[in-house]
Amino acid sequence: MIKVILIVLVILALVIYFSISIAKNLKTEINRVQIDINDPDVDALSIKVAVIGDIHLREGEDITKFLKLLDEVKSNSPDLVLLVGDYITGKRRIKDIDSHRRNIIKTFKSLDPIPRAVVLGNHDNFTDREKWFREFKRLGVDVLENETRIMNIDGVEVCIRGLGDYRSHRFKFVDYPAECQTLPKITITHDPQGAFEPGVGGLVFAGHTHCGQVSFPIIGPLKVPTKAPRAAICGLYKDNKRTLFVTSGVGTSIIPIRYGAQSQWDLIDLRLQGKNI
Repeated sequence: MIKVILIVLVILALVIYFSISIAKNLKTEINRVQIDINDPDVDALSIKVAVIGDIHLREGEDITKFLKLLDEVKSNSPDLVLLVGDYITGKRRIKDIDSHRRNIIKTFKSLDPIPRAVVLGNHDNFTDREKWFREFKRLGVDVLENETRIMNIDGVEVCIRGLGDYRSHRFKFVDYPAECQTLPKITITHDPQGAFEPGVGGLVFAGHTHCGQVSFPIIGPLKVPTKAPRAAICGLYKDNKRTLFVTSGVGTSIIPIRYGAQSQWDLIDLRLQGKNI
């Protein structure tokens, strides 16, 4: 009888523990990160960059909750906002996808006048991708897919390259144009595997992985939908070719649960020591 009571108590304790952990991980937090890069061949840059990804807004969800998150982003005064894809959940779960898409994109208007760079994720590409391009264009923002824009960020010209999502077969390598030779460079893509494709290097921001969404101590996430190296599926990763930051993202996919993988948006203190330091 005592054994049965002990087993029940242990199970109850585990249920309470996991319930509290899941609730905490689902509450979106701000993740502050400093990234230092030394590149004597380009202009120096010191800016705050907000990274938002994998929102996965479902139809019928209270969009005012996401607006509050964007208000928090804006209140932290970033110089640049990077939107790294998956703004929507699966197409089969949405009845009026056109209306839902418009409502999501309208929320980003609240970030005006902060400069934004946008790429699409696999969920966006699989839900009438051309309409995402058109709706963002109405907002005055170009979706970058295998192309580069030169943007003025806090008085400094910065080359921002958007590479198509690897998972949805939209990736195509494009090099920076010649006019970017001495300018600071930032690449954004959805699936971090794009950062490891031939020719891609330098500073890269990505999402997609949710940091595993469910990740256990010691063993880590059970499954991550990317071919990127295991060491490069969450947070900051560096090797001799690239500096990659992968956001955990805001929302969830398939099941509305996070454990060991915090819902978050990221505020990056980017410090590029260049030739005019």
